[in-house]
Amino acid sequence: MRFLISVIIFFITINSFSQIISLDERRSKNPVRGFQGELSYSLNFTHNNKNIVQNGSRMKLQYNDSLNTYMVFGDIVLDQVDKEKNINKGHFGVIYNFMVPEKFISAEAIYQYDYNGVQRLKYRNILGGGPRFKIASSQKFSLSLVAYTIYLNELYESSNIQNRKSLVKFSSLLSFSWQMTENTRLQHSTYYEPDYSDPEDYRIWSESRLKIDIRKNFSFNLFFKIDYDSITPSGVDNLYYTVNNSFNYSF
Repeated sequence: MRFLISVIIFFITINSFSQIISLDERRSKNPVRGFQGELSYSLNFTHNNKNIVQNGSRMKLQYNDSLNTYMVFGDIVLDQVDKEKNINKGHFGVIYNFMVPEKFISAEAIYQYDYNGVQRLKYRNILGGGPRFKIASSQKFSLSLVAYTIYLNELYESSNIQNRKSLVKFSSLLSFSWQMTENTRLQHSTYYEPDYSDPEDYRIWSESRLKIDIRKNFSFNLFFKIDYDSITPSGVDNLYYTVNNSFNYSF
């Protein structure tokens, strides 16, 4: 059994209002049998048309055996937007993965719950699953393709606006991980989520992470993410981007 705890010492976010959680970003890149986990704390400052201070905590617990992987994760963020305090956002999710023996395919099931006070999102429930294909895998490079069908139920609400959505969507992902040098790794994922009944209603987002190992248990991470939602409630932007950099200590 192995338990890995990671603490993010400093975390600077330019804009952190992304709408969708990346499941691949949560996975342990080198899973081992037994338990693995992460705990982190972040302190962020954002300035765009508002001044935003954020305090956040994050956790993940993952268990692996020869064929099965179970993962639980959660985030909580408390915000101060200008002089308005306690606007917050949070995420909770569960993932199950079954690897088909001696095949390049696995089956996944997911559940995710989100809320975001800044975006006026009262709640979002996502339930779904589908196949995951391992296209390439080596010590230095891996490439995966995911094709989920998901059920989404969400509510955006403000003082005079209520926008409720309940639908079935397709969710696809292409991701790769590249060990560029002995101490430098690049990870990238691109997601595309159209509504089955209305292709003009879709979300697409892309994210990249560059990890540089400084010492055995100490690394620097540079992360970039861009999200686009074709249809949003009045007063909510279609496009968001995130840039952050962090120092990570693990043991």
